[in-house]
Amino acid sequence: MGTSEHTGTAVAAGRDASARRLRQGWCRRSRRDRGEPHDDWWSPAVEAVCAAVVEDLRGRATGDTPALAHACARLGRARARAGMGVGAALEDLAALFAEVAEAPDTAGGAYRGGPPFALVRAAAVGWAEGRRGGDHCQDPLTGLSTAAYLRTRLGELYRGGLPWSGACGHGLVVVALPAWLDPWRRTARLIVLGHELGRFFAAGETVSLLSRYRVAVVAAASGRTAERLRLLRARVGAGGDGTEVWSVPLPPTHAEAVDLLDTIAASEDGRP
Repeated sequence: MGTSEHTGTAVAAGRDASARRLRQGWCRRSRRDRGEPHDDWWSPAVEAVCAAVVEDLRGRATGDTPALAHACARLGRARARAGMGVGAALEDLAALFAEVAEAPDTAGGAYRGGPPFALVRAAAVGWAEGRRGGDHCQDPLTGLSTAAYLRTRLGELYRGGLPWSGACGHGLVVVALPAWLDPWRRTARLIVLGHELGRFFAAGETVSLLSRYRVAVVAAASGRTAERLRLLRARVGAGGDGTEVWSVPLPPTHAEAVDLLDTIAASEDGRP
């Protein structure tokens, strides 16, 4: 390993250690300030926001980077899904930045006034998105089920309390449109995809519209999975517009599965 590789490894290890210390301090402060523990305080979103804060501190500590705003929105969604009220979620965010501001080994003095408004807004919007269930389970344009319905379906698969539960033997099939498609072509393509996928997955699979670029299917894995993916790629890729198809195994817990959906939906260029 060369000098540059050693340096890169050391820098990455330092970032990981800083994020870990931040997470531990934030957890203690949040539980102390709110007066009661919250069983679902940790989530993958916690790790994401800690990593984004550490990256921000390595820069100018402005708090206005897109990655940090995205991480705060993701945190808001996770807090809503865990049953935390919006007030408690924002207090939790304030506890994070209070920890940053007081940490002796960071440039967090810029946050002594609390989190910037843009990050508070991102967390609040994320919380609202996480709480929004709605009465409609079908997208009217494509005929596909909504992302909220897909989350409900995942909850059913994982019901039972044990890791994997009914999700064992299931996976996600992702169909991704290229990010360069203009809105009109993308809309037309989604309508066609809704029809094609509804015909292809006709054995009880859940086919849902995750975002303006992504469709996800919860399907049981079988010995024919690879062959089905090959057939699906041939069908949806016939137009030559760069539509991609791949499969992802479901993770061990429901919380991780929902976070995986968020990651897939948020990524427009390439796989998450």
